Amino acid sequence: LEMKRDQLIREIRNAIAKLKKIRGEIEEEVEELYRDLALIHATYGSQELLSASWIPGEKMELEILPRIIMGVEVPELKILKAPSVGENYPPHIIGLARKASNLIVKLLELAELEAMIERIAEDLRMTNVRVNALEKVVIPTYEELIKRIVETIDQSQLEEFKRVKLVKKALAKRREAV
Repeated sequence: LEMKRDQLIREIRNAIAKLKKIRGEIEEEVEELYRDLALIHATYGSQELLSASWIPGEKMELEILPRIIMGVEVPELKILKAPSVGENYPPHIIGLARKASNLIVKLLELAELEAMIERIAEDLRMTNVRVNALEKVVIPTYEELIKRIVETIDQSQLEEFKRVKLVKKALAKRREAV
């Protein structure tokens, strides 16, 4: 259990490092997307953006698969069909839509990591409870039980030794008497 706990801690540390990196990238991409959106809005107006938003695009398709990490089931998102930007968008919106599409993929990756960290952390908490229960309750109880058993066996052996000595003395006296 301690080895499992240590491995889960390593997995969480790695995932948190990756999470920080992805969050930083997402923040940068959101800021860039917002700047581009503000620029397009200022250049073409809200009516152009609104009409472009009504153009149907291809839907994203996902599959959620289970993945096992040290006995912990975590979700893994598999993108079957990424959101794509068709050529039926106005040219000045295509770049913005592609950036938004890429951002959605990164957000899904972030959600997958957060779910993984959450599930591993919960299993780590339960593993710690088990390890602590073993260290504080079960192992000391068994150690005390073993100590009592050893004492009982030692006492039985001592009594048996005394009986054997008494029998030997009694036999020796009988031999002398005969």
